[in-house]
Amino acid sequence: MLNTQWLHTFITLVEVGHFTQTAEKLFMTQPGVSQHIKKLEEQAGTPLIKRIGKRFELTPAGQQLYQYGVKRQEDERQLLSQLLADDPFSGECYVACSGSLAMFLYPHFLSHQQNYPAISIHLESAPNHRIIEGIKSSQFDIGIITHSLDDPYFEQTQIGQEALCVVVPANYPDEDLDKESLYSFGFINHPDGKHYLQQVHLANFSDSHFDFNKITKSGYINQLNQILLPVSKGLGFTVLPEKAVSQFSYQDKIKTLPLPNTVMQELYLLRKQHRPLPKRYQHIIETIIQLLSQD
Repeated sequence: MLNTQWLHTFITLVEVGHFTQTAEKLFMTQPGVSQHIKKLEEQAGTPLIKRIGKRFELTPAGQQLYQYGVKRQEDERQLLSQLLADDPFSGECYVACSGSLAMFLYPHFLSHQQNYPAISIHLESAPNHRIIEGIKSSQFDIGIITHSLDDPYFEQTQIGQEALCVVVPANYPDEDLDKESLYSFGFINHPDGKHYLQQVHLANFSDSHFDFNKITKSGYINQLNQILLPVSKGLGFTVLPEKAVSQFSYQDKIKTLPLPNTVMQELYLLRKQHRPLPKRYQHIIETIIQLLSQD
Protein backbone atom coordinates (compact mmCIF):
# COMPACT_ATOMS: atom_id res chain seq x y z
CA MET A 1 0.00 0.00 0.00
CA LEU A 2 1.28 3.45 -0.90
CA ASN A 3 1.94 5.72 2.06
CA THR A 4 -0.88 8.27 2.11
CA GLN A 5 1.21 11.09 3.59
CA TRP A 6 4.04 10.66 1.08
CA LEU A 7 1.53 10.53 -1.78
CA HIS A 8 -0.13 13.73 -0.55
CA THR A 9 3.25 15.48 -0.45
CA PHE A 10 4.00 14.29 -4.00
CA ILE A 11 0.63 15.53 -5.35
CA THR A 12 1.11 18.90 -3.66
CA LEU A 13 4.62 19.20 -5.13
CA VAL A 14 3.37 18.47 -8.64
CA GLU A 15 0.57 21.04 -8.32
CA VAL A 16 2.72 23.76 -6.67
CA GLY A 17 5.78 23.07 -8.85
CA HIS A 18 8.35 24.17 -6.28
CA PHE A 19 9.96 22.39 -3.32
CA THR A 20 10.20 25.45 -1.03
CA GLN A 21 6.62 26.55 -1.66
CA THR A 22 5.42 22.97 -1.16
CA ALA A 23 7.21 22.86 2.19
CA GLU A 24 5.57 26.14 3.23
CA LYS A 25 2.12 24.97 2.18
CA LEU A 26 2.47 21.70 4.08
CA PHE A 27 4.21 23.31 7.10
CA MET A 28 7.29 21.16 6.49
CA THR A 29 10.98 21.76 5.79
CA GLN A 30 12.29 21.49 2.24
CA PRO A 31 14.49 18.48 3.19
CA GLY A 32 11.35 16.89 4.64
CA VAL A 33 9.57 17.24 1.28
CA SER A 34 12.57 15.74 -0.51
CA GLN A 35 12.63 12.86 1.95
CA HIS A 36 8.94 12.08 1.34
CA ILE A 37 9.51 12.02 -2.42
CA LYS A 38 12.54 9.76 -2.04
CA LYS A 39 10.62 7.31 0.20
CA LEU A 40 7.69 7.27 -2.23
CA GLU A 41 10.07 6.50 -5.11
CA GLU A 42 11.55 3.65 -3.08
CA GLN A 43 8.07 2.34 -2.40
CA ALA A 44 7.08 2.63 -6.08
CA GLY A 45 10.37 1.09 -7.17
CA THR A 46 11.04 3.73 -9.84
CA PRO A 47 11.98 7.46 -10.13
CA LEU A 48 8.98 9.79 -10.10
CA ILE A 49 10.65 13.14 -10.88
CA LYS A 50 13.74 14.30 -12.75
CA ARG A 51 15.43 17.34 -11.23
CA ILE A 52 16.59 20.00 -13.69
CA GLY A 53 18.37 22.70 -11.68
CA LYS A 54 15.79 24.26 -9.36
CA ARG A 55 12.89 22.80 -11.23
CA PHE A 56 11.78 19.25 -12.04
CA GLU A 57 9.85 17.20 -14.58
CA LEU A 58 7.68 14.16 -13.96
CA THR A 59 8.81 10.81 -15.27
CA PRO A 60 6.17 8.68 -17.06
CA ALA A 61 5.78 6.74 -13.80
CA GLY A 62 5.44 10.00 -11.87
CA GLN A 63 2.72 11.24 -14.24
CA GLN A 64 0.83 7.98 -13.85
CA LEU A 65 1.12 8.04 -10.06
CA TYR A 66 -0.03 11.66 -9.93
CA GLN A 67 -3.18 10.85 -11.92
CA TYR A 68 -3.85 7.89 -9.66
CA GLY A 69 -3.35 9.99 -6.52
CA VAL A 70 -5.70 12.74 -7.68
CA LYS A 71 -8.39 10.19 -8.49
CA ARG A 72 -7.92 8.50 -5.12
CA GLN A 73 -8.34 11.80 -3.30
CA GLU A 74 -11.49 12.58 -5.28
CA ASP A 75 -12.91 9.12 -4.58
CA GLU A 76 -12.26 9.61 -0.87
CA ARG A 77 -13.96 13.03 -0.90
CA GLN A 78 -17.02 11.59 -2.64
CA LEU A 79 -17.15 8.66 -0.22
CA LEU A 80 -16.96 10.93 2.82
CA SER A 81 -19.67 13.12 1.33
CA GLN A 82 -21.93 10.11 0.80
CA LEU A 83 -21.27 8.81 4.31
CA LEU A 84 -22.25 12.13 5.81
CA ALA A 85 -25.30 12.55 3.58
CA ASP A 86 -27.06 9.19 4.30
CA ASP A 87 -29.74 9.96 1.72
CA PRO A 88 -33.08 8.40 2.82
CA PHE A 89 -34.18 8.10 -0.81
CA SER A 90 -31.13 6.45 -2.34
CA GLY A 91 -29.33 3.12 -1.96
CA GLU A 92 -30.01 -0.60 -1.68
CA CYS A 93 -32.34 -2.25 0.85
CA TYR A 94 -31.99 -5.97 1.61
CA VAL A 95 -35.10 -7.57 3.15
CA ALA A 96 -36.14 -11.20 3.72
CA CYS A 97 -39.47 -12.75 4.73
CA SER A 98 -41.74 -15.69 3.99
CA GLY A 99 -43.10 -16.19 0.50
CA SER A 100 -46.64 -15.19 1.50
CA LEU A 101 -45.45 -11.95 3.08
CA ALA A 102 -43.22 -11.24 0.09
CA MET A 103 -46.22 -11.44 -2.23
CA PHE A 104 -48.15 -9.09 0.07
CA LEU A 105 -45.40 -6.53 0.76
CA TYR A 106 -43.56 -6.36 -2.56
CA PRO A 107 -46.13 -4.22 -4.43
CA HIS A 108 -45.90 -1.62 -1.65
CA PHE A 109 -42.09 -1.63 -1.86
CA LEU A 110 -42.26 -1.19 -5.64
CA SER A 111 -44.55 1.83 -5.25
CA HIS A 112 -41.92 3.42 -3.02
CA GLN A 113 -39.23 2.60 -5.58
CA GLN A 114 -41.32 4.18 -8.36
CA ASN A 115 -41.48 7.39 -6.35
CA TYR A 116 -37.75 7.30 -5.61
CA PRO A 117 -35.91 5.46 -8.44
CA ALA A 118 -32.56 5.79 -6.65
CA ILE A 119 -33.86 3.27 -4.09
CA SER A 120 -33.18 -0.38 -4.96
CA ILE A 121 -35.25 -3.05 -3.18
CA HIS A 122 -33.81 -6.56 -2.81
CA LEU A 123 -36.50 -8.85 -1.38
CA GLU A 124 -35.91 -12.56 -0.82
CA SER A 125 -38.51 -15.11 0.29
CA ALA A 126 -36.99 -17.62 2.67
CA PRO A 127 -37.81 -19.84 5.69
CA ASN A 128 -37.06 -18.65 9.22
CA HIS A 129 -33.66 -20.32 9.58
CA ARG A 130 -32.46 -18.90 6.28
CA ILE A 131 -33.55 -15.38 7.29
CA ILE A 132 -31.79 -15.65 10.65
CA GLU A 133 -28.54 -16.86 9.07
CA GLY A 134 -28.80 -14.22 6.34
CA ILE A 135 -29.06 -11.38 8.85
CA LYS A 136 -26.21 -12.81 10.90
CA SER A 137 -23.99 -12.94 7.80
CA SER A 138 -25.15 -9.43 6.69
CA GLN A 139 -26.75 -10.75 3.52
CA PHE A 140 -30.01 -9.17 4.71
CA ASP A 141 -30.36 -6.10 6.91
CA ILE A 142 -33.89 -6.78 8.14
CA GLY A 143 -36.19 -9.80 8.08
CA ILE A 144 -39.56 -11.04 9.27
CA ILE A 145 -39.76 -14.36 11.12
CA THR A 146 -42.61 -16.26 12.76
CA HIS A 147 -41.14 -17.01 16.19
CA SER A 148 -39.19 -15.12 18.81
CA LEU A 149 -35.49 -15.72 19.42
CA ASP A 150 -33.66 -16.04 22.70
CA ASP A 151 -30.48 -14.56 21.27
CA PRO A 152 -28.96 -11.20 22.33
CA TYR A 153 -27.24 -10.97 18.92
CA PHE A 154 -30.56 -9.84 17.41
CA GLU A 155 -33.05 -7.07 18.00
CA GLN A 156 -36.62 -8.26 17.45
CA THR A 157 -39.94 -6.46 17.54
CA GLN A 158 -43.35 -8.12 17.44
CA ILE A 159 -45.22 -6.40 14.63
CA GLY A 160 -48.35 -8.49 14.06
CA GLN A 161 -49.73 -11.95 13.51
CA GLU A 162 -51.09 -14.03 10.67
CA ALA A 163 -53.63 -16.86 10.67
CA LEU A 164 -53.05 -20.26 9.09
CA CYS A 165 -55.87 -21.34 6.76
CA VAL A 166 -57.04 -24.80 5.73
CA VAL A 167 -57.85 -24.31 2.04
CA VAL A 168 -60.08 -26.71 0.06
CA PRO A 169 -61.78 -26.58 -3.36
CA ALA A 170 -64.90 -24.43 -3.52
CA ASN A 171 -67.09 -27.53 -4.00
CA TYR A 172 -65.62 -29.44 -1.03
CA PRO A 173 -68.66 -31.08 0.62
CA ASP A 174 -67.78 -30.59 4.29
CA GLU A 175 -67.99 -27.15 5.90
CA ASP A 176 -66.77 -28.59 9.18
CA LEU A 177 -63.22 -29.64 9.87
CA ASP A 178 -63.55 -33.43 9.81
CA LYS A 179 -60.12 -34.97 10.20
CA GLU A 180 -60.76 -38.34 8.59
CA SER A 181 -62.42 -37.04 5.43
CA LEU A 182 -59.92 -34.17 5.10
CA TYR A 183 -56.80 -36.33 5.52
CA SER A 184 -58.10 -38.95 3.08
CA PHE A 185 -58.95 -36.27 0.52
CA GLY A 186 -55.26 -35.60 -0.10
CA PHE A 187 -52.73 -32.98 0.98
CA ILE A 188 -50.97 -30.63 -1.44
CA ASN A 189 -47.59 -30.39 0.24
CA HIS A 190 -45.06 -27.53 0.00
CA PRO A 191 -41.84 -26.56 1.86
CA ASP A 192 -43.75 -25.40 4.97
CA GLY A 193 -46.74 -27.69 4.46
CA LYS A 194 -45.95 -30.31 7.10
CA HIS A 195 -45.15 -27.67 9.72
CA TYR A 196 -48.35 -25.70 9.04
CA LEU A 197 -50.56 -28.79 9.04
CA GLN A 198 -49.04 -30.02 12.28
CA GLN A 199 -49.87 -26.72 13.99
CA VAL A 200 -53.48 -26.90 12.80
CA HIS A 201 -53.72 -30.56 13.87
CA LEU A 202 -52.41 -29.98 17.40
CA ALA A 203 -54.70 -26.98 17.95
CA ASN A 204 -57.91 -28.55 16.63
CA PHE A 205 -57.92 -32.32 17.06
CA SER A 206 -58.21 -34.11 20.39
CA ASP A 207 -55.44 -36.60 19.66
CA SER A 208 -52.09 -34.93 20.08
CA HIS A 209 -50.23 -37.45 17.90
CA PHE A 210 -49.50 -36.18 14.39
CA ASP A 211 -48.32 -38.76 11.85
CA PHE A 212 -47.65 -37.04 8.55
CA ASN A 213 -46.91 -40.37 6.86
CA LYS A 214 -50.50 -41.55 7.33
CA ILE A 215 -51.98 -38.55 5.51
CA THR A 216 -52.78 -39.02 1.83
CA LYS A 217 -50.55 -36.83 -0.39
CA SER A 218 -51.88 -35.45 -3.65
CA GLY A 219 -48.80 -33.55 -4.74
CA TYR A 220 -45.90 -31.26 -3.84
CA ILE A 221 -44.86 -27.86 -5.20
CA ASN A 222 -42.35 -25.30 -3.97
CA GLN A 223 -43.64 -22.28 -5.93
CA LEU A 224 -45.84 -20.28 -3.57
CA ASN A 225 -48.03 -18.74 -6.25
CA GLN A 226 -48.79 -22.22 -7.63
CA ILE A 227 -49.62 -24.10 -4.41
CA LEU A 228 -53.35 -23.30 -4.55
CA LEU A 229 -53.68 -24.18 -8.23
CA PRO A 230 -54.16 -27.95 -7.67
CA VAL A 231 -56.53 -27.12 -4.79
CA SER A 232 -58.63 -24.97 -7.13
CA LYS A 233 -58.84 -27.94 -9.52
CA GLY A 234 -60.22 -30.23 -6.82
CA LEU A 235 -57.06 -32.30 -6.36
CA GLY A 236 -56.59 -31.83 -2.62
CA PHE A 237 -56.29 -29.40 0.29
CA THR A 238 -53.42 -27.45 1.82
CA VAL A 239 -52.55 -25.12 4.71
CA LEU A 240 -51.17 -21.63 4.04
CA PRO A 241 -50.95 -18.24 5.77
CA GLU A 242 -53.95 -16.05 5.06
CA LYS A 243 -52.00 -13.53 2.98
CA ALA A 244 -50.92 -16.25 0.57
CA VAL A 245 -54.55 -17.32 0.24
CA SER A 246 -55.77 -13.76 -0.33
CA GLN A 247 -53.27 -13.27 -3.19
CA PHE A 248 -54.56 -16.25 -5.21
CA SER A 249 -56.21 -15.18 -8.47
CA TYR A 250 -59.09 -17.68 -8.55
CA GLN A 251 -60.86 -17.00 -5.27
CA ASP A 252 -64.12 -18.47 -6.59
CA LYS A 253 -62.39 -21.86 -6.98
CA ILE A 254 -61.31 -22.25 -3.35
CA LYS A 255 -62.61 -21.73 0.16
CA THR A 256 -61.26 -21.78 3.71
CA LEU A 257 -62.64 -24.24 6.24
CA PRO A 258 -63.62 -22.70 9.59
CA LEU A 259 -61.34 -23.80 12.44
CA PRO A 260 -62.61 -24.27 16.02
CA ASN A 261 -59.23 -22.93 17.15
CA THR A 262 -57.55 -20.52 14.78
CA VAL A 263 -53.78 -20.93 14.64
CA MET A 264 -51.99 -17.57 14.65
CA GLN A 265 -48.36 -17.09 13.68
CA GLU A 266 -46.65 -14.23 15.50
CA LEU A 267 -44.60 -11.99 13.23
CA TYR A 268 -41.31 -10.48 14.40
CA LEU A 269 -39.18 -7.87 12.68
CA LEU A 270 -35.55 -8.96 13.02
CA ARG A 271 -32.28 -7.07 12.68
CA LYS A 272 -28.80 -7.10 14.20
CA GLN A 273 -28.54 -5.70 17.69
CA HIS A 274 -26.53 -2.46 17.98
CA ARG A 275 -26.20 -2.04 14.21
CA PRO A 276 -27.57 1.30 12.98
CA LEU A 277 -29.36 1.10 9.65
CA PRO A 278 -29.16 3.74 6.90
CA LYS A 279 -32.05 6.21 6.79
CA ARG A 280 -33.44 4.58 3.63
CA TYR A 281 -34.67 1.68 5.78
CA GLN A 282 -36.93 3.93 7.82
CA HIS A 283 -39.71 4.01 5.22
CA ILE A 284 -39.39 0.25 4.57
CA ILE A 285 -39.74 -0.57 8.27
CA GLU A 286 -42.62 1.88 8.75
CA THR A 287 -44.43 0.32 5.77
CA ILE A 288 -43.98 -3.21 7.15
CA ILE A 289 -45.23 -2.25 10.62
CA GLN A 290 -48.19 -0.29 9.28
CA LEU A 291 -49.35 -3.07 6.95
CA LEU A 292 -48.83 -6.00 9.30
CA SER A 293 -50.07 -4.40 12.50
CA GLN A 294 -53.45 -3.80 10.87
CA ASP A 295 -54.33 -7.50 11.10
